[in-house]
Amino acid sequence: MRLNDVVADIVGEVIAGRAINKRQAAVNRWDDIDADGQYLAGIDGVVARIDTRARRLKLKAEQAAKPAQAELPFSLPAAVAMDLEGTTLVSTRQLTRAEFARAIEIRHLQIANDSAALREWREALRQANQFWEANPDWSFGDCLEAILAKGGTALGGEAVQ
Repeated sequence: MRLNDVVADIVGEVIAGRAINKRQAAVNRWDDIDADGQYLAGIDGVVARIDTRARRLKLKAEQAAKPAQAELPFSLPAAVAMDLEGTTLVSTRQLTRAEFARAIEIRHLQIANDSAALREWREALRQANQFWEANPDWSFGDCLEAILAKGGTALGGEAVQ
């Protein structure tokens, strides 16, 4: 099977209501993936590990002449993404002023995107709470059905999209 088809099957299980362990699901379905897909998944796995390792490392003051290492007055990662997708990593130490400013701009956009997503989560909770208060055992899906049954009108009269 193609990699995308196997991934779609696994995600389909989650959408259907089954909780999964992503790593175990990947192990269980690995042999179902064709050779090209396994190659791509391997590359993606290495890329994810590079990204994780680079983001965990922190920039440190390096002073070979002094035995006691000085502390920096800020904490930055040792490597930074230079695009929104996080595809291109660059050593923070090697950034030019323009690249440093671009890194800040990218981080600002990432935070804005995260903030927008967080607002959506909070709004969804606010809407669901009107049903969870009376039905604490309901799932979020039950709350969604109740919102839709109200004609898609949310608290405050706004239309639910």
